Amino acid sequence: MWPTLGKHCVLYFSKSSGIFRETLSKRGVRVITGLGKYFRQVDKNRNGFLSQAAFKEALKVFHLEMPEGDFESLWLILDDSKSDKVDYGEFTRAVFGEMNEYRKAFVRKAYMKLDFNKTGSVPMVDIRKCYCAKKHPLVLAGKATEEEIKSSFLEALGESCSNPNEVSYSEFEDYYEGLSFGIMDDDDFVNILRNPWGI
Repeated sequence: MWPTLGKHCVLYFSKSSGIFRETLSKRGVRVITGLGKYFRQVDKNRNGFLSQAAFKEALKVFHLEMPEGDFESLWLILDDSKSDKVDYGEFTRAVFGEMNEYRKAFVRKAYMKLDFNKTGSVPMVDIRKCYCAKKHPLVLAGKATEEEIKSSFLEALGESCSNPNEVSYSEFEDYYEGLSFGIMDDDDFVNILRNPWGI
């Protein structure tokens, strides 16, 4: 991911990721999708880069406390061009980590099934039609109905979208990135994608 940064950097990113692990295990989906939406809204130039002040404010808004010294060290590593701007996707991956390629392949597969016209955007009504909660553990246990699970999913996904009527690939991936934090086993994660999307 950061080939020129060396072993020290990888250890540092692991430390940063550990700072937030407890928070993410409790509310990973809401934090990751919320941050993604927040970053896209604050990025007035639409270039994917934000200033140090914008990142600090985002962490504060989402109650993700990081010691000032740790933040400064992380910023120095990420802002290697000394432009006072960092790609927010890179920042998010550095602080929280990211899904492995095996998981990402299934997220892409699910999205490609939804975006059959290859437009890069899927109407929320199509997601509603395609999402199947029949095999969800709470439905199988009789603790929730299919409609309750579907509504909960659509609400969480919709909150992360810039436009509540459609979902881009990055918004879809952000949702599953957040979900991924609480699921240690790759096969369990893949089943969470296979069952509702029929892949």
